[in-house]
Amino acid sequence: MSERDAREPPADTADEPFLARWSRLKAEARELEARDATTAPESPHEAAASTPSGAPPAGEPAAPVQLPDLDQLDENSDYSAFLAQGVDAALRKRALRKLFHSPKFNVFDGLDTYRDDFTSFPALGEVVTADMRHQVERAARELAARAEEALSSATPAADAPPPAVARDATTAPADPPTERNEDDAENGTA
Repeated sequence: MSERDAREPPADTADEPFLARWSRLKAEARELEARDATTAPESPHEAAASTPSGAPPAGEPAAPVQLPDLDQLDENSDYSAFLAQGVDAALRKRALRKLFHSPKFNVFDGLDTYRDDFTSFPALGEVVTADMRHQVERAARELAARAEEALSSATPAADAPPPAVARDATTAPADPPTERNEDDAENGTA
């Protein structure tokens, strides 16, 4: 068990606010890292065990890495040597740029919806035009049917007899009634 797991939190931290606790733990972690960095391993065996595999122990110079010629590499070459520790960052960047610009990796994803050019639109095809024509014809038929229905309900049917109106042939039709408003009543005009 490590020192970090074995230590007990102070007893007065029960009511400690979140940010204060976070700050305290962060400071303790920095102190622990500083203490671990200053203490050197006692034996070479412990030094080899503490370093990651393949990396030289601290204090020893790194062995030069044999890199393949960048101009000779293609899309199927092994680029893992450029990702090793100790390779110059600019050289690693050039190698990765060459790898990802190769035709094998330079393929657009079909799900990328924002890569298309939305400034020019293709002409409408025959299918869309035929569908639009059908919609217009259908709307025209519906409009004609409504107009015919309204016309037939407004005029009497030819089979029905005309309404019986008892008119005297000698009398002329009466004038339609005129509406009077309040101004006409006050002025005495009809």
